Parts: sequence; C-alpha cells; structure tokens
Amino acid sequence: MRLAGKVAIVTGGARHIGAAYARRLALEGAAVVIADVLDGAPIANEICAQQGKALALKVDVSDEAATIRMAAEALKAFSRIDILVNNAAIFINIERRPFYEITAEEWDRVSAVNIKGPFLCAKAVFPQMKEQKSGKIINISSSTAYWGTPMFLHYVASKAALVGMTRSLAREVGEFGICVNALAPDRK
Repeated sequence: MRLAGKVAIVTGGARHIGAAYARRLALEGAAVVIADVLDGAPIANEICAQQGKALALKVDVSDEAATIRMAAEALKAFSRIDILVNNAAIFINIERRPFYEITAEEWDRVSAVNIKGPFLCAKAVFPQMKEQKSGKIINISSSTAYWGTPMFLHYVASKAALVGMTRSLAREVGEFGICVNALAPDRK
C-alpha cells in the first residue's frame, strides 16, 4: 500500500494498458480517477468491489474545459491530486499508411489527443500539485519515438513530442516539488 492516501488520475483508463495502470495504482492504495472518452465505470466498479476507491469521468483530453472539470471533480471527490498518468492516446484505430496518405485532419486529431491532451491535463492539475508542493506527472510515450515505425508517422511524431514535452515540463515544475517522467512501453 505504498500509495495509501494518494489520488491518481489515469487518462485513457477505461481499457487496455490504462486500465492496468488504474488497477495497479488502486492495488497500491491510491484512489483512482479514470478519465476517458469511453465508459470507465466498469473499471471503477471493479476497483471499488475490491475495497478500493475510484471515480469514472467522461473526459475528452483534447478539450480544455473537460480537463479543468476533470481536476475539479477529482478534488471534489478525493480532496487532492498526487499523480497524473497521461495515458490517453489515439493508437488502436489508426490505419497504418504512408505519410503522404495521412490527411491533415487525421494528423490534427492524433496531435490533439496525444500531444495537446497531456499538455491540457498537466495544466489542469498543476495548481493543486503546486499548492501541495508535490506531485507526479507520468507521460506515456512509446518506444516508437526512439526507433521509428514506418507507415505510422503521426503517432510516432506525437510520442516523440511527448518526450520533449516531458523534459521541458520537468525543468519548469521541479521547483514546486513536481516530478515529471515519461514511460515508453514497447508497442510494436
């Protein structure tokens, strides 16, 4: 129970790796906010059934008002925000194709969720973490950012941008006791 008394927000926590992050954080004692465009209630209910604390919120991370509401609802439910896992991403439904066949609209959609989303979520939780003088922001990148994947330029570029954003944000908020890191799971 290393995270007893802590509150974690997991974006994209309704399924797959995000749900695994939510479950593990709860197992370690954290109250978990599952923020997703999909229904996170099944994961929240599962956590609560195992004596954990969880809240599911419908959140589009590319919408600033939605991310501000996410932070406000987390505070209302649990009185603090200690961890933000920026996991939400467009990945599964991307059709792999040569870069010259990717439309500008698809590029913008991937960038809005995969880059702008983590920025907006970090911005939304920052005031509380600053006030607490502590916090962890974990950006989920991808190993593809380091070795590239053909026919997947928009996704790879978005995950590489997240690495750069992590480095800059860490330097900017470290003085407030906020630690920012990126994880790069292997998503071949």
